[in-house]
Amino acid sequence: MREATAEQLEVYTDGQCPLCRWMRARVEPFDRDGRLEWLDLNSPDALRRAAPHTHAQLAEEMYTRRKPDGAWAKGFFAWIEVLRVLPRFHWLAWVFARWPFTALGPVFYRQLARRRYQLFGIPPPCDATGVCQLHTKK
Repeated sequence: MREATAEQLEVYTDGQCPLCRWMRARVEPFDRDGRLEWLDLNSPDALRRAAPHTHAQLAEEMYTRRKPDGAWAKGFFAWIEVLRVLPRFHWLAWVFARWPFTALGPVFYRQLARRRYQLFGIPPPCDATGVCQLHTKK
């Protein structure tokens, strides 16, 4: 079992997705050491950092990239990476990284990701200039 380390992750999610925002809000309080850097795939800066991955790829599933080695994970396996860096939950990553979770988890994750707007709501609309509420300063 890989122990929780001082490893840091870039976490690419859809900042307009209500489910994604809800999950982030539930995970962030457990990231007391600041190991997770949350990036919105709708941000031009995040897209530059995520290269060579495209907006379309990032919109399908959550992605993570480990710092400094740059190893990528997506979907269900990205969530395992998130759990691995959270000291309180690294044991759960060990469990989910085993069969049958490795067989069933990705299927469940993809089904949920594809239906996230139907199940959890549609993001706020952008204005006529193309600026979304998410990117305006409050």
